Amino acid sequence: MDYRDMNRTSGNRRIARKVAIVATALGLWGALVLLFAAPVALRDPVSWRQAVSFGASFWALWLLFLPAVAWLSFRFPIERRRLLRNVGLHLLACLLIVGTNKATFRAVARIFPRPQPSEAPGGAPDSKTPRLPAPGASGALLGLRAALDVLVYWSLVGACQAITNFRTSQERERRAAELEARLTSAKLQALRMQINPHFLFNTLNSIAVLVYVNPRAADEMLGDLSELLRRSLDSMEEQEIPLAQELEFIGAYLSIEQKRFGERLGVEQRVPHELMKAMVPALILQPLVENAIRHGIEPRRGPGLISIEAKQEAKHLHLIVRDDGRGLPGANLNGSARRGIGLANTQARLQGLYGQDQSFSFGKAEPQGCRVDIHLPFHLEPGRVPTVSNEPAA
Repeated sequence: MDYRDMNRTSGNRRIARKVAIVATALGLWGALVLLFAAPVALRDPVSWRQAVSFGASFWALWLLFLPAVAWLSFRFPIERRRLLRNVGLHLLACLLIVGTNKATFRAVARIFPRPQPSEAPGGAPDSKTPRLPAPGASGALLGLRAALDVLVYWSLVGACQAITNFRTSQERERRAAELEARLTSAKLQALRMQINPHFLFNTLNSIAVLVYVNPRAADEMLGDLSELLRRSLDSMEEQEIPLAQELEFIGAYLSIEQKRFGERLGVEQRVPHELMKAMVPALILQPLVENAIRHGIEPRRGPGLISIEAKQEAKHLHLIVRDDGRGLPGANLNGSARRGIGLANTQARLQGLYGQDQSFSFGKAEPQGCRVDIHLPFHLEPGRVPTVSNEPAA
């Protein structure tokens, strides 16, 4: 959207806001007229048309005052920072309106003298003529008029103030939500940046080992590492990617490690085709596979196997990474063990992305080795996570 479109949109919003204020003022004025005309029509034997005409003449000036008071209320709201100035301004405006209505009422009374009610045959007053106030009652009518003006003015100020407070609260909540989302995104990005140097450091160490033993394999590993870094940079701005893209990244990483371990590293993958489009956090499997190689495959002398499995369970996607190594030392009876940077960051990212609607378990595999289980919400579009539950995933 260019600047002209932005200016046009902003101008349309301002016009719509002004139209809304005018329409609201007209609606309020009509309500005042009807509220004032109803008792007259019910008390005196006059038609509703006469009563409404009388009410309209009584509140005629408020047809101009209502939008002015509304603008003044939104422009100078009653807030703590400028309380004395704004309250004083509203008091002055209220007195000005009361004085204007009082002077207008007196001028109209001078121009149009008080009509006398007609009499029916026999000298009795005509019952169809409204009962007009006596001359001595004009002072009381002026007092009533002033009280009504004050009531209407401050009621309108209160309504506008409530609207202003509501808008402020909504804006504050919106900004707080945006700030929380930005902080969460920054935190997740920081966790990813901790993972990337971790596997990069280990991969460079693997290449350094082969430089003098098998230079050709080391050269191929450098090419694979370049492709791996390119894939990592391509998904740097995305928190979630399709499972197929994540498995491609894992394949590039495993090709590097297989050049190092040769036949000692076997890989097994069991992922149904219909789950390839499921969204998963970017680089969620890499630290798990790296941990399996480091603690399961590397310490043993014979060949080892790493398996990657995915399956759908109700509304969740279940990811499993296991190895058949000797397992981590220090695991307790509950199957937990001390976790390094990769596993700790993986759990933290899952918590940041999905809250309680996820689970992460790490322990012994059967008959031997280690196993990591991840449950996360099953969804096919980034950010379209189903409504999270209060209970962790099974």
